[in-house]
Amino acid sequence: MRIRAYLLNITVLLAVSLFLAPKIILIEFFSSRWIDTGIASIFLFILQDLILSTIIYLITTTLISKNKFYFYLLSISSGFILLCLLLDMRVRELWLKPLDFQIISYSLQHASNLTSGIEIFLNQSSGFGLTFRFIVFILFLAYLTTWLLVGLTTYKIHTHQITNKEAKSKHSALLILFLSTLFLGSIFTKDARYDLNVNIFTNPLIATFKSISSLNPTQAKAILEFEQPTYPLSAINDIQKLDSLPTPDFKNLVFIVLESVRWNSIFGAGVNTGEKYPVFEKLSREGMLSKSYVSVPHSSKGYYSILTGLHAYPDIEIKEAMPLYQPSIIHELIKKRNMEAIAFSSLFLQFENMDGFLKSVGVSNSYAVSDIASDKNHPQNNNSFGESDEHLFSSSVSHLKDITNKGKGFIALYFPFAAHYPYSCTTNSTPQTTLAKYEECIMKTDTLIGEMLDTFDKSGILDSTLFVLVGDHGESFGEHGLFIHNSSMHEEEVTVPLIFWANGKILPKNTSTTSHQTDIAPTIADFFGVTDSPLNIQGVSLLREQGNRVFFMSTFFDELSSALVEYPHKYIYEYSQDAITKYNIEDDPQEKTPQTILGNEFDTIKNRLLSYNLYQKAVFAKQPEQTE
Repeated sequence: MRIRAYLLNITVLLAVSLFLAPKIILIEFFSSRWIDTGIASIFLFILQDLILSTIIYLITTTLISKNKFYFYLLSISSGFILLCLLLDMRVRELWLKPLDFQIISYSLQHASNLTSGIEIFLNQSSGFGLTFRFIVFILFLAYLTTWLLVGLTTYKIHTHQITNKEAKSKHSALLILFLSTLFLGSIFTKDARYDLNVNIFTNPLIATFKSISSLNPTQAKAILEFEQPTYPLSAINDIQKLDSLPTPDFKNLVFIVLESVRWNSIFGAGVNTGEKYPVFEKLSREGMLSKSYVSVPHSSKGYYSILTGLHAYPDIEIKEAMPLYQPSIIHELIKKRNMEAIAFSSLFLQFENMDGFLKSVGVSNSYAVSDIASDKNHPQNNNSFGESDEHLFSSSVSHLKDITNKGKGFIALYFPFAAHYPYSCTTNSTPQTTLAKYEECIMKTDTLIGEMLDTFDKSGILDSTLFVLVGDHGESFGEHGLFIHNSSMHEEEVTVPLIFWANGKILPKNTSTTSHQTDIAPTIADFFGVTDSPLNIQGVSLLREQGNRVFFMSTFFDELSSALVEYPHKYIYEYSQDAITKYNIEDDPQEKTPQTILGNEFDTIKNRLLSYNLYQKAVFAKQPEQTE
């Protein structure tokens, strides 16, 4: 009889041990990237998961012993918990952040526009060389098997009415002692990198005890004022211009915001730019080229910084698209240079209220490719993120001519789609790596821009136009363990090409080869002679002396990580681990040799980055919805 009672304990133990599987897979996924896999570290990573497993074990054995019908409720609840842990594991692998309400809300709100991301979520490697879909299938089978065994054992026990109260009491007492030890240990221990120790079910309780205990006292320090507050655009007139050459007189302005196009793939070390991207090479050679840092590696955040000259909101909420009116360089050009703004997009304008954002910064009309394409049967390689770029540029010229015929200059914004995931811009059937497919899409964009310039030339609007080509954010391809964007502060995600070009005109050459997206708006103001403006900015015109620049940036997820670049050094602060990593990006451009920062240097850099985060949140907290 006692054997059957022990069988219940063993089968339940097998069932609840599955709760450890997602964290073990996650540890393996990160093992070759950012984490230590010593015994002490692994124990720290699974500590909260052990607590969850022990709690479920105690509840299950206690309730099933009392009434066999509890089995059904417990088995269903355990399946739900396991599914949540698996989803949390996958979210961490892609975004380095535990699953939380913000991510769930964001995903539900934009579900129709995120369906193409399902391919990466389900089928990209998720640990041990397996896809997430396969892992879910295997653990589902394991879940069914273990709970079937629990059910059979439960039936046997209640059929024979087995009880052994004395043995059960000792067993429970030992488990409670073990659970208490784990719980105390979790309060004492410091958080692991990227919250790898956190279990989404047990952490809220543990975090509460940590906050009310004195086991990890923190000394509050006054946060310094942010060193790059907003200031009026007119103040740049006090900064020395680069040279005495007259600024070219432009009638028109074209923005080409290069979706997901990173610096490393076009102008990075070892890239033969002229061979792969002849148009980009020509424009960069004849115009002004710089490596530009983003504010936040996310599309809507990039648009905001490019068009307003301000840092974006450092969090998942798209506050940039909420105001009905917000000051921008486009508004200034419309008011002072008799210009009209228009946008053409292969990306869906509904995503993250892109259409509403463009209206708020002064773009009166926005068109999708399907609205302007002469060939209404043009779609190819379309998906839930956007449409093909084939007709984006060529079909827009007639709209620009309509503006010039009214005696106005145009501000044209182009949002090509090609380099966005899933990088399916061609029908090439040859097996390729994901990076190769991505760079082939950039090559396609390069070709289309070349054709656009020819069309502009034939239409007589090329020579009077200033072109600005800039990436909205970079893209990761596993260089530091991540793919896509949003979560990394490494160069592949936060640096993009920035080119100013005008046909047949000599543009000033900046002595600095590095810039920030917030520099674009004041630079355009300088080119068009509209610097006498109260427009608030945080960047610096690239036509002026640069001095010692510092570039700040943050992840799309609040308090995941942020960074600053003070050339040649780059500092990345990880909030959960409360740690700063330093790189010398001149000697180590691939960021393969991290240095850990301690002492006064740590305190100083952390304070500067926290002040950046707090300042930007305060700025957006003060922005009311308003009309012009």
